[in-house]
Amino acid sequence: MRRIFLRSSLCGLLWLIVLACSASARAQTTGHARPIRLDATRDTWVSEVGREADGNNGAASRLKLKSIQEMTLLDIDADAARAALRGRTIRSATLHLRKAGDDRLWRVTVSGVGAEWFEGKGTNYAVEPGGATFHRRRHPDLPWSIEGGDLCHVVLGNGGTSWQMADASTPDQDGWQVVSVDPKVVAARLAGLSHGFLVFDDTGSEWTRRGESFDFRLFPNRFVFSRDQNRASAPYFELEPGPEDRRPPSAPSGLYVDPRTAQMPPGEARVGWVTPRDAGPAGTLGFLAELGGRPLPRELIPMAGAPGARVQMALYGLNLAPGSTARLAIRAVDAAGNVGPAATLDFRVSGHRPAPLPAPKVAGSRPGSSTTAALPRVGPVEVVVVDELDKVHPDTGAFIPAQPDGYLAANHLWSAADRRITLHAARNEFVAFQVLLRGGTARDRDRIVPELTFDAPPGAGRPPSVELGRYHPVPSKSGPLPDPIVPLDFPAASSGGLATGLHAEVYVPHDLLAGEYRGTLTLRARGSSAGESLRLSVVLRVWDFTLPDHLSFIPEMNSYDLPENERDYYRLAHRHRTVIDRLPYHQNGHVSDGCVPRWDPRQRSFDWTAWDRRFGPLLDGSAFADLPRKGVPVDVFYLALHENWPTPMEGNYNGNYWADRAFPDSYREAFVAASRAMAEHFRARGWNETLFEGFLNNKVDFKRNGWSRGSSPWLLDEPASFQDYWALRYYARAFHEGVNGTKSAPGPGPRMVFRADISRPQWRRDSLDGLLDYHVVGGAVRKYPRMVFDRKATLGEIVLEYGSTNPVEGSNLQPVGWCLDAWSMGTDGIVPWQTIGNADSWKRADELSLFYPNPSGAAAGHRSAGVIPSVRLKAYRRGQQDVEYLTLWSQVHNEPRWAVGSGVRAALKLSGERHGTGQAVAEDAGRIDYARLRPQDLAALRMALGESLSQARPTPARKLVDFRTPRRLP
Repeated sequence: MRRIFLRSSLCGLLWLIVLACSASARAQTTGHARPIRLDATRDTWVSEVGREADGNNGAASRLKLKSIQEMTLLDIDADAARAALRGRTIRSATLHLRKAGDDRLWRVTVSGVGAEWFEGKGTNYAVEPGGATFHRRRHPDLPWSIEGGDLCHVVLGNGGTSWQMADASTPDQDGWQVVSVDPKVVAARLAGLSHGFLVFDDTGSEWTRRGESFDFRLFPNRFVFSRDQNRASAPYFELEPGPEDRRPPSAPSGLYVDPRTAQMPPGEARVGWVTPRDAGPAGTLGFLAELGGRPLPRELIPMAGAPGARVQMALYGLNLAPGSTARLAIRAVDAAGNVGPAATLDFRVSGHRPAPLPAPKVAGSRPGSSTTAALPRVGPVEVVVVDELDKVHPDTGAFIPAQPDGYLAANHLWSAADRRITLHAARNEFVAFQVLLRGGTARDRDRIVPELTFDAPPGAGRPPSVELGRYHPVPSKSGPLPDPIVPLDFPAASSGGLATGLHAEVYVPHDLLAGEYRGTLTLRARGSSAGESLRLSVVLRVWDFTLPDHLSFIPEMNSYDLPENERDYYRLAHRHRTVIDRLPYHQNGHVSDGCVPRWDPRQRSFDWTAWDRRFGPLLDGSAFADLPRKGVPVDVFYLALHENWPTPMEGNYNGNYWADRAFPDSYREAFVAASRAMAEHFRARGWNETLFEGFLNNKVDFKRNGWSRGSSPWLLDEPASFQDYWALRYYARAFHEGVNGTKSAPGPGPRMVFRADISRPQWRRDSLDGLLDYHVVGGAVRKYPRMVFDRKATLGEIVLEYGSTNPVEGSNLQPVGWCLDAWSMGTDGIVPWQTIGNADSWKRADELSLFYPNPSGAAAGHRSAGVIPSVRLKAYRRGQQDVEYLTLWSQVHNEPRWAVGSGVRAALKLSGERHGTGQAVAEDAGRIDYARLRPQDLAALRMALGESLSQARPTPARKLVDFRTPRRLP
């Protein structure tokens, strides 16, 4: 019996082999073969939330998918998979996951992973060495990226990876769900171009509607079983083999060094080549790269483009000697794992040595000034001159930030011994100082009237213009503190106190010749004898260069509404080298009265008559004809386009989470038509300088109080779930389709830009690449600078950082530090998220009030009668002007931004710390504070730059930076 059984078994085995060979032969003929199952060989999940970000779950019996908060890593035996495929391509791939909780999967992305990782043995976010966490691919010693970054740097299109999202199948009776996977994502793993897979929940938050009732579920927990549960429940892939392909692609061609390499940081470079065509059916998938015979980190190497398309690779974090020569070898790899011949390039990495910034003079008092001199007086009142941004507590006399002994007698502006104030300015610049009145009674101080005059010799040009005001205290948790700068005839504060501040502002016209100009500041007590007055000498040294009229760096004063006298606000912002950007619609989808042109839905056209009358002067510059930067229109302007205008959501939105499935064609066509009509109208009017922003601000959060309370079913501002980013993509494509459809005409045309405010750029993927023009990014720009600024460089995006302004209780140097710091990082501007005050801002300190409504209405002789500036608005102007110095200096010396910025940060010891603001908003914008920054240090650097530029005498230009983005092809 035993022998018979063995013979039977052998015969059966031979017969199975014959059948297998026959099936293989048929598969070769027909191009189909049996599916291949590949079990997960390692898996874990990681969390980016708080302390969990350092925890490991490599031995957990379940895996979690929770959108941007928690996600799963898994892998297969790549060697076994290659053997099973035997040189064949992958026709299709699916991932099989067994539900292990109440919530099913809906839409899921599977991405490659651009760095090797380690499963670990932890459960319940155990913090122990050896396993993968969100922060480390192996805790605690190996970060995910070569520059120390987290998981986001090597997944979802970053770090040389690819991804695809797909809807998961309905769970079967055993809880199994199937997700379609891009064959190229699996092929990259088999070809050695990836180190496993990320499995990511795309749907994120869910909601249900019942009439007006709205139930929102923030990031539900979605669990599937892991391989540690048992093999019967473990994840696995199923691959359908495709045609055989054993022919490798050709060698890459057209290798080159990007000219920008010469000005990159030392040891870095940017190179590129052309993707070759594959000889077989698989198609070129990616590349293998060696530098000096050593493999480059996978995260640096891009995936392939279409055949004939250029790809670029940035080389950084490799510790290459500055200016050294290197040999790059690039091999193309196809989706069947075939490796082509090498193409080589010998090149030199950047050896750029930044030109040092001019050395700042010693901060503090001016040379030769006595710090112990007696302070001059007007009657019983001592007179001191300090920086306009010094904050002095009226009741205590304390300085914010604190100043050293002797500062009152001698500082960077003032010598009490000489009774002299010294100012330095470029042409087209504002400079200012504070006259601090100390002692006496409040009445004594309030009686003092200042007058400042300058002499300009014949032929020197128009003399400097002067505006005088007074620091007005507002109640705060630290007592009364000065913030609004009110006209001199504004009613004085009722409190007594120890000190009062006067504000003196000097503007240097464009045509004033360089040189030294003498002036006099007279302080006279009203109704007193002639003896109760004081004359101080003022010296204004005008440097031989001119600041541009158009802003090279944009402090965008965001606002959600404006009073009826809105023109006053725009003009005051313009005078302060900032720009008001008023959102013309609300969270409920309603547009503000008069803020949109009349739309004819049948003709799909606008009646612009009333709109042009109201906003045209802002866009052609005529509203600012009498201001220093006369004729310059507003730099940015929100368009009213959003999800509820010109076509309403009601009756068009079908409730789908995914915008490209949520609307009828007519809805999108109207959005396209409106974008086109706007672009054509702006072109016809010649409004070609303003950045017209297509921007979607609304948030699903507002529906929590009722469906109709908010018009958007997505987080279009500060997106979180990928459904939010996908909705932005939908609108961005429609916007650009409309703009591109305008009638061709000579000239550059209007600057139509799609804007998105993104607090999480690390989760954006490539969903907005080639679509986003104006990227306003939150504090994450400081954690993910490489992502943000690589996109800026390669995609031509304009980048601004948003946040909050210092509270009234804080140092007024924060806006200056923020401007300088953000510019030094590489941004094009900053956006304080709210800037318009109200009547209550006079009654209690309001950190959001940079513009105060004038409670007394028009004030005689005041340039912006209906609105009053805060000293913090003037701090933004100081920061913007200082950035103009840096921009000029960078251009004069042909120095890249990073090089100049690093010098600025070193000189000022700029080390901003991000803090929450405590604002009761859906998502705190945060604030960057600069506790160590002092006005004398800012002045020292500015003085050094100014003297250097004055010697260089750059040719005056109205514009130094041209904010124009590339044409987008949706």
